[in-house]
Amino acid sequence: MRKWLRLTLFIAGGILGVLILLFLGLALYIRANKADFLKQITEQIDGRISGKLTIGDMEPSLVRNFPNISLNLSKVQLQDSLFASHHRYLLDIQHIYVKLNTWSLLKKRVKIKEVILENGGICLYTDSTGYTNTSVFQHKSTSSPSKQADIGELRMENVTFVIENKQKQKYFDLLVKEMSGSMMNQGDSVAITLHTKIRSRHFEFNTVKGSYLKDKEMDLPLKLSFNRKTKVLHIPGQKISIDGKPVTLGGNFVFDEKPPAFSLQIIANELLLKEGASWLPPGISGKLSTLGLQKPLDVTANIDGYMKYRDTPHVIVSWKTTDNVLQSSLGAWSSCSFTGRFNNQVLDIPDHTDANSAVSIFNLAATLGTVPVKADTIRVVNLKQPLLRGHFQSSFPLANLNDNSNSLPLHFNAGQAVADLNYTGPIMKDDTSASSLMGVVQVNGAGFTYAPRSLQFKDCNATLRFTGQDLLLENVKVQSANSTLFMNGKMKNVLNFYFTAPDKILLEWNIRSPLVDLNEFRSYLSPRQGKKPSAAARKAHIGRVGNQLESVLEACNVNMQVQLDKTVYKHFTAQQVKATLLLTADDILLNRISLQHAGGTLGLQGKIHQQGINNYFDIAASLTNVNISQLFYAFDNFGIDGLTYKNLQGIATVKTNMKGNVLDNGTLAKRSLNGTIQLNMKKGALLDFSPLGDIGNFLFRKRRLDSITFANLNNTFRVENGKVYIPPMRVASSAVNIDLQGVYGIGGGTNIQMEVPLRNPNKDTSVTDPTERFKRSRKGIILRLRAIDGPDGKVKIKMGKGDESK
Repeated sequence: MRKWLRLTLFIAGGILGVLILLFLGLALYIRANKADFLKQITEQIDGRISGKLTIGDMEPSLVRNFPNISLNLSKVQLQDSLFASHHRYLLDIQHIYVKLNTWSLLKKRVKIKEVILENGGICLYTDSTGYTNTSVFQHKSTSSPSKQADIGELRMENVTFVIENKQKQKYFDLLVKEMSGSMMNQGDSVAITLHTKIRSRHFEFNTVKGSYLKDKEMDLPLKLSFNRKTKVLHIPGQKISIDGKPVTLGGNFVFDEKPPAFSLQIIANELLLKEGASWLPPGISGKLSTLGLQKPLDVTANIDGYMKYRDTPHVIVSWKTTDNVLQSSLGAWSSCSFTGRFNNQVLDIPDHTDANSAVSIFNLAATLGTVPVKADTIRVVNLKQPLLRGHFQSSFPLANLNDNSNSLPLHFNAGQAVADLNYTGPIMKDDTSASSLMGVVQVNGAGFTYAPRSLQFKDCNATLRFTGQDLLLENVKVQSANSTLFMNGKMKNVLNFYFTAPDKILLEWNIRSPLVDLNEFRSYLSPRQGKKPSAAARKAHIGRVGNQLESVLEACNVNMQVQLDKTVYKHFTAQQVKATLLLTADDILLNRISLQHAGGTLGLQGKIHQQGINNYFDIAASLTNVNISQLFYAFDNFGIDGLTYKNLQGIATVKTNMKGNVLDNGTLAKRSLNGTIQLNMKKGALLDFSPLGDIGNFLFRKRRLDSITFANLNNTFRVENGKVYIPPMRVASSAVNIDLQGVYGIGGGTNIQMEVPLRNPNKDTSVTDPTERFKRSRKGIILRLRAIDGPDGKVKIKMGKGDESK
């Protein structure tokens, strides 16, 4: 080793040794004068406070701030004069490291260059009367400026900082993991540099409303400047971090005003809504939880206010997003782009409450389910009881409404819809405020299938006009394979009852048509087809409005006025049909029906109760001057096998009250009919009626009983469980007189007693007195016969009176 190098190392080692000896000496010196130094530190601080300071111990720390010396003050506690009542230490720190100027120690004058606080807590407490424990910092009149220490820098590690104000209902609880700062004088300004890592456990401006930034990690590297003349604290725009999310913070605090004013700007780009909502109190985040945005927003917040009790700052928040997905109670809004703004001072008054706040959305373009929607402006006003106002427009093919979940009862295959609507209404689920919808939806060229009933329609047009609470249906044309309906209608209070009580919705419906084929609508007697999709599948598509549509269609009541030029059902054909019907969820009420049929008129009223496979009906009908043959043909012989429209002629007037059941295929249920039939038939005839033909072949070969006529036939028949009970009556015909009574069973159970005088009726035609004519007809041989069911199910005629029970 060269000589100069050895010399250099020798000198350096000597200097180091001297320094070590010096610092060891200083340590021994501090230990020897511990009581004096501890007294000086206590006096310097005690001279600036009016409370009680205790320091558990003091030890020198040579390594921590070499070449300066630090004093380790352990278990330092500071309490105010009312500590016994509130039990909150203003200062309770396990270790305070005080960095001292070495040369000041040699002069026995402590000069503090830096203070480091580790492990403990600071609590600034104010009780309900306004008293605060910070009153300890009021200067004592006996304190001397010479005893005040100069502290150059303050640092904290793992210190809980609490501000608790019972009077103003404020509570802040911050865990300061790391904090370091420095100040530099620059003329009239002071440049302040802070670097802080904090966990915000509670940040409550109002303890009733809850905490901002609850349990959030914050990294706050800040550079500030304070102007002594203007008393403005300026925060240039700079990056901080909240839970790892970069945020730009900037603003000013003006302490020259009373109360001090402040203005802050916070910018957070690429911020998820759920992240931003988690920074807010439960009352606000709870309202935002009903919305879900999959992609982030760019957000800018401007906050202006005053540092005084109960002051709520003026807040304006603006945001923008493109191609996002919004989940709401109305459904999924995909391809969603918009800008927005929150303002808590809508009216130009000093009121920054929810009642004076609004959220606005501009230039919305999105797809709701499968429907494209545009809105130039959407506003939610009065956040205390939120009310949404928006202007919505859309134009789309109706096939867009179809989806794989089958959440809509209509499946479209053609047509176009154009909508222009203004909506005003509440957005909270429990808000019962009235809604209003104004505007028009135009449907052109629609083709669709109503899936629950398997009904198909084509070339349909409609204008849906919303007038606030009501819906007007104008110029509606619906066309099926054989029927064309022209309709208009009105639904009152549809917005109020759409979700809450669809059974209270009444549709006033006017229908006219040149032809209606009722055979196409027989599915309304059948159970509804298909099954509802799962709740998750329905929610994923058109949403709440579409999902409710089927329930509304099934539950609402329809008051229907019908005027049809012609209608057909199986063999039944009618002209000039006029009807008033009320359709409910379970019943079809036939309030009034009149029509022309079979050369006469028919009037009908009653009801049909829908039960799926077997549907109950209760009908009162009157038929005047109706061709009996055509009537039997139209109603499939009323279920009678042995007597058909081919066997009957005549003009009938009938009044009937009938109850029974009709099956889902439109046929009568066997043995279900009950009621009465009042029959008055003129110019009647029985043609090729086999039971009478059998009698003629047996007894009256020359009289042709297979085809007989009779002038009048009057009787009232009782129907029970499908059996027609015939009271005693005479069928006075051209060929034979028959006195009969008994039971005719529809589908079995026939037992009719007949007495047939053998005397030829033509012998008594000159007798005008009815009583005398009846007596003469009974002279001679009277044949007693019985009509009963045969083995083949057809009615057979047997000799003898027999047992009526068989």
